[in-house]
Amino acid sequence: MSTQPNAVTLPATATDLTSTDPARIGPYRPLKRLGAGGMGVVYAAHDTSGELVAVKLIHPEYSADAEFRARFAREVELLRRVGGACAVPLLAADTEAERPWLVTPLVRGMTLSAYMRKHGPLPERLLMGLAAGVAEALVQIHAVGIAHRDLKPANIVLSPEGPRVLDFGVARAVDQTALTRTGSVMGSPGWISPDHYRGKPASTADDVFAWGALVAYAATGRPPFGTGDPAAVAHRVISGEPDMDGFTGPLADLVRRALAKEGEQRPDAMQLVDGVIAVNAPGRAYAPMQSPEMAGGAMAAVVDESWRDVQAAPERTFEVAPPKGEGRAKRVLALVGAGAGALVLLAGIAFGGVAVARNWDALPVAAWFSADEDGGDTPAEGEPGAGDERRPGPVGEEPQESGSPSAEPSDDPSEEDGEEDDAEEAGEGDGGTSTTASGLVGAGVSASGARPSGDHVIAFKPDGGAGVYARLDGATVVCAWSFCQSQGGAVGNGSAGSVPSSPSALTGYADQGSRTVQAEVTYTTAADGTVTITRLVEHHRTSGTGTPPW
Repeated sequence: MSTQPNAVTLPATATDLTSTDPARIGPYRPLKRLGAGGMGVVYAAHDTSGELVAVKLIHPEYSADAEFRARFAREVELLRRVGGACAVPLLAADTEAERPWLVTPLVRGMTLSAYMRKHGPLPERLLMGLAAGVAEALVQIHAVGIAHRDLKPANIVLSPEGPRVLDFGVARAVDQTALTRTGSVMGSPGWISPDHYRGKPASTADDVFAWGALVAYAATGRPPFGTGDPAAVAHRVISGEPDMDGFTGPLADLVRRALAKEGEQRPDAMQLVDGVIAVNAPGRAYAPMQSPEMAGGAMAAVVDESWRDVQAAPERTFEVAPPKGEGRAKRVLALVGAGAGALVLLAGIAFGGVAVARNWDALPVAAWFSADEDGGDTPAEGEPGAGDERRPGPVGEEPQESGSPSAEPSDDPSEEDGEEDDAEEAGEGDGGTSTTASGLVGAGVSASGARPSGDHVIAFKPDGGAGVYARLDGATVVCAWSFCQSQGGAVGNGSAGSVPSSPSALTGYADQGSRTVQAEVTYTTAADGTVTITRLVEHHRTSGTGTPPW
């Protein structure tokens, strides 16, 4: 039995597949198009367990280029090592396929450019979160030897859980291939560093310059080096001063340092993190960050504190045809079930969502591509449509493109002596049987049946089973990260949580948008079919909803 639903919630700008789109990309089944641009096409897709992911399929012209393939393969190997909370992680890739592809979580939210066109410059609190999150992503990316090379508002998504940086690494493989062919400067005018315009080799200092330009743009609503003819923008970048009128204070001072004309005069990414910490907590003494893990933890705390009231991107529900052959399989199973009683098929559940407002699962509405890259009139994922109202304000038009290791968590509270017995006794007292299974809980679970009474009710789907509504009142709840981000600390992928929590904290987080939490769940099923969860221990997913501390 397929775990894939017949309807999915996606960005409202998602479009139907075309006759030329593949039915399968590796093990992934494309559902809708999220966007297309210079590098390829991005699809919303189901993985083998029915979870939503974003799959980028590289254009044929690059697929046929041996030089690009070699660079792409090297970049992908580096991308596998990138951690942190704000760089969208790589889930899978096939660099040897006829058309190479890679997979990331589906990040939901507007791009920075779309958000500002609709809502205007970011308020001070969100601006701090943006500065912190993008600086943290650069630390993680630079630590494995990657320079982003195309950091710009269209590659930053303001997700419900924090800012997310898209398209690192792959842009460099494409740019280097094009540069070899033409010898021209690649990138987006206004976000390219003076060094790169002068012909110097690409470096991490280019990304620091782009960070400064992004933060200045988010603070003022104006690209710091203006818009218009790319040559004129390049001249202002090389010899002019950035437009920062109205943007003052310690963060503005840090931005000015990042916008220095010479790369060696700019802070590195780790120094940006130190600077953001100092700006966020003036007067407090902090030791300089010594590792990407330390930087990730410190910036996650800043984002967690500052990221509030982010406006969500429009989304809607799309009908999805079942995979071919699924209808016949269901009929066969129904016949077998009628003769044998009940049939339970176990299916592993993988993936979740990462990425920041009040009603989203987590991961990409702007999955790598926006209309800016297409050059067309269709809004980018998450951008307002023609009928949307926009907040008036001085938001300038963007320049157009020119061509610890995680510490081991403490002992799992779910293993404490006596708890399992208590849970079983609770089930017996309810007149139901007690079961422990892995599964998903949250608003993203498709549940059927009557909703039981109770103060805390949540949708629950055990692996291989059907989604139901379950009562949580009185349950023991243990968090790994998703709904205890300010307390969770470091936790590895798949590890059980260790932070005592509550049913209200879980439902307050998971019952929004299409969020899900992966957990080990002990529950009872009463004679009338009512499901009561007695114990729930979250198991961390590096691609799950929230701000993962990897």
